[in-house]
Amino acid sequence: MEQELVTLASLIFGRHELPEVFFERRFDPAPILYSGMVAVLLVGLVLGFNRQLQKMKGEVVPRDKFDLVNLFELLAEAILGFVRDILGHDWRKYVPIILSLWFFILLNNLFGLIPFMAPATANVNTNAAMAIVVFCATHFYGFRVHGIKYLKQFVGPVPLLAPLMIPIELISHFARVLSLSVRLFGNMFADHLVVGIFLFLVAPFVPIAFMTLGILVCLVQALIFSILSTVYFSIAISEEH
Repeated sequence: MEQELVTLASLIFGRHELPEVFFERRFDPAPILYSGMVAVLLVGLVLGFNRQLQKMKGEVVPRDKFDLVNLFELLAEAILGFVRDILGHDWRKYVPIILSLWFFILLNNLFGLIPFMAPATANVNTNAAMAIVVFCATHFYGFRVHGIKYLKQFVGPVPLLAPLMIPIELISHFARVLSLSVRLFGNMFADHLVVGIFLFLVAPFVPIAFMTLGILVCLVQALIFSILSTVYFSIAISEEH
């Protein structure tokens, strides 16, 4: 039996000769479970951070031991410098959503480095949900800052070109959801797949080099997602020049 050629058209419009696993539709509760565990862990860390902050009573001098306050400061400073530079003087208004994305994605990514665990960010549905939140927040901030004039960003600088610019702008905005989702999904899936393969190949020894590379990928991908979200917010709230 001649095998059907796999093309982009066959992928989009028709069924082709690929293993049945590509066509299975089944509910996988693992991403929901892992993301829920990360959310609960983050809530616990934040509560512990607030409690420790209250005990410090406004102390400015860093403590002589590494604690939750130092940990949160270290991780937050890794992203806040970019946020300040991109958003300008009103950057503090957007810190809650950006830091939430940063910590949630980073912890999910690192969670996948634990043997026999999988990161929720290696599932495209989790990433798509976060990307949709960023998409909605972008336009919310745009309307909040500019009002109805925000729609002028879709028209372009030349009114006569509006019939051409509006579809292009709409496509580019919706493509952001796909871009954020697939980029994070592809990188995290590939990274943890490689780490998992080498973990089993050299068991019971831990592949230190690949684990170190995996941690670096986790940090970079969380940073990219957060910075891109910040850039989208900046474009939405930018003033016309």
